[in-house]
Amino acid sequence: MQLPSRLSTSTLGDLLGALHREKTTGLLELCELRTPSGSTVPGRQHRIQLFSGLVTAVETPLRVPRLGEILAKEGSAPEPSIQRLAALVAAHRGRRTGEVLVAAGLIPATAVDRALRIQLRARLEALFSIEEATICFHTARPLAGSLRQTGPLPPSDFLHGRPRARDRQRRAGSSARAAHGGPAGAPPRAARADEPRRRALDVLGLREGATEAEIRRAFRRLAASLHPDRAAAHAGDGAQRTARFAELSAAYHLLVA
Repeated sequence: MQLPSRLSTSTLGDLLGALHREKTTGLLELCELRTPSGSTVPGRQHRIQLFSGLVTAVETPLRVPRLGEILAKEGSAPEPSIQRLAALVAAHRGRRTGEVLVAAGLIPATAVDRALRIQLRARLEALFSIEEATICFHTARPLAGSLRQTGPLPPSDFLHGRPRARDRQRRAGSSARAAHGGPAGAPPRAARADEPRRRALDVLGLREGATEAEIRRAFRRLAASLHPDRAAAHAGDGAQRTARFAELSAAYHLLVA
């Protein structure tokens, strides 16, 4: 499989889609290039680790919420726990924050797992804002520890609703037709913006207009039967259950963010 050398000739959604279709394992590297808008930092690097076409880890210097911030927002960690987190991590250098929290009994393992998934999605989401970068791919790199911790993100987290190169062509064609008085042919911007929310509601089995309390109840009900920690009786379909739980978590986070 041959990937483009510049991000501006494609999109991150197209790259991840191609790698997903080929079920590729390896490391996708982006190195930012200068743009006329000045939105990039030339030389800044980002890495996406994939296993069988699924995103398992993201390394980026872009700002995303820290684990403690996510836990606090989700209601899993009261303020005293967050204050103790800094001291614990400092005293246990070389260990992951989630491991320290669970070992100390501050946070349940299930809450840390949810927060790590939210953080992984946030890191990936941040990369979609990059306008221009060189593209490199290295196959057969060692898998990241996040695969063992949280499992891979489902395709709905990095493919569905993402910008594609063909969208640019359609927008360019629509603009040209509009300039000549022709029909634009594209759906209203509001309808496009609402599409991710409609998909998230469908995942949770809810209708438009659901309250935040209803969203939380639906997520908890579905997650209770799907969470990997409760899947001992379904050992044969652990990967599918993990992916389904990740899909539920992504939908929940989108709706209550």
